[in-house]
Amino acid sequence: MRTKLEHFISAVVLLVLMVTLLPACQSATPAQTQAPTAESANPPVSQIKPGPLEVGVLWEEGSPSFTFVKEIGDSLEKDYPGTKITYTFNNTAARPAIEARMLAGDPLDIDFIYEGMDPNSYEWVEKGNLLDLTNAMTTPRADGTAWKDDFNPLFMPSMMYKDKYYGASEQVFIWLLHYNKELFDKWGLQPPTTWDELLQVSDKIKNNGEGIAPLAVTGQYNGYVGMWFDSLAQRYVGSQKVMEYLYGDTTMKLTDDPGFLKAAQEMKKLKDNGYLIDGWEATDFTTTQVYFFQGKAAMILMGSWLMTEMKDSIPEGFQLAVAPFPTVTGGNGRQDALFGRALSWSVPAKSKNPELAIEFLRRFTSKETSTKRAAELGAVSPLLGVPAPAGINGIDEVLENAKTAEFILYGYGVESAKFGLQAAWYDPMVEMWLGKLTPEEMLAKIDANLVSIREQRKAAE
Repeated sequence: MRTKLEHFISAVVLLVLMVTLLPACQSATPAQTQAPTAESANPPVSQIKPGPLEVGVLWEEGSPSFTFVKEIGDSLEKDYPGTKITYTFNNTAARPAIEARMLAGDPLDIDFIYEGMDPNSYEWVEKGNLLDLTNAMTTPRADGTAWKDDFNPLFMPSMMYKDKYYGASEQVFIWLLHYNKELFDKWGLQPPTTWDELLQVSDKIKNNGEGIAPLAVTGQYNGYVGMWFDSLAQRYVGSQKVMEYLYGDTTMKLTDDPGFLKAAQEMKKLKDNGYLIDGWEATDFTTTQVYFFQGKAAMILMGSWLMTEMKDSIPEGFQLAVAPFPTVTGGNGRQDALFGRALSWSVPAKSKNPELAIEFLRRFTSKETSTKRAAELGAVSPLLGVPAPAGINGIDEVLENAKTAEFILYGYGVESAKFGLQAAWYDPMVEMWLGKLTPEEMLAKIDANLVSIREQRKAAE
């Protein structure tokens, strides 16, 4: 599910976290303060003290997602008499105030503030603001397993920093090529597995005389245009090079690398070949998604939050199916890589009741709760053994094939980065699709933007 905070989140989506920093290009500084550790990993009931607990939530009260959170809070109030749970909205608009409270020593007891693949969030750990959950995650349970064993290893990076745990993931978002299975079946088409096949399929859809656009996309949110370049750049040059460019102390330029030029040229074909839905420039993302579900476009590149987010707008009987982003010929990046994130909850170091907070997270990330959320909300679970949401054809196969894949924070974390990195990175891509820039000019403009951002970073050190 994507929250409109992140815009993305909609924003999502999201929040204040995103991007995968691979070991080869990690630039985070050593921890300045040793993060505190929970004293007891699996304390007996008698050791969990009742009391107040303030839980940060991304969803409005009354929403289905909020209801699941409250059910866990209600169970704690029942099992630990004297406990009182309060819920504080901590989505995008609320983030500045929430983070100010953290810095002032009066944090929420549970918050979405850390993303292990996003270097923009490492400072919270390095300055000792988050509780080290390693003991809680690794202490054996009665059956010999540990809490950490419940999670799919693919998503562990979102929960960790330097081999320690600082988050517990509760759902997963993955960028996927969504398509209208009913239309594809009617036309005798298979979802494209390669970039050449994507262009061929798009040509067939465009020219079949039914007036249905191959691709739904919005130009009103630069990140959704940028999804196409992010994915192509990863396939052609690899995520490490992109991360080095965006966050490293480097003089490299996109214009010097033929792989980035190839990604830009291929992205431009989608517009030049007439594959984009009419009006994409001025149509907002929600309307664009409605058009997809109304059958006005056959495909949309979007996060796995799409079905949950648009649940009330999906026509009865709509056959939604998904596939990974296509591979490219001759690319230097891993062709099985997935963009996404595992949304994780953390416990601030100065939580007033850390043991109760940890118990809340255990219950919310249990297989029982995760299975119910997958079935009722369409939430993709980071836990092993939890069925993928029904109604999304192909997602089980995607997750199964991705067990050993590279997992990359979507958007490379630019949405949570400082100094306007998101606009510097994505705006020229929108301009290229609008016909204002050639692929070469697009890359040159991004290069100039990044020079300015690097100067601002150095000045702020």
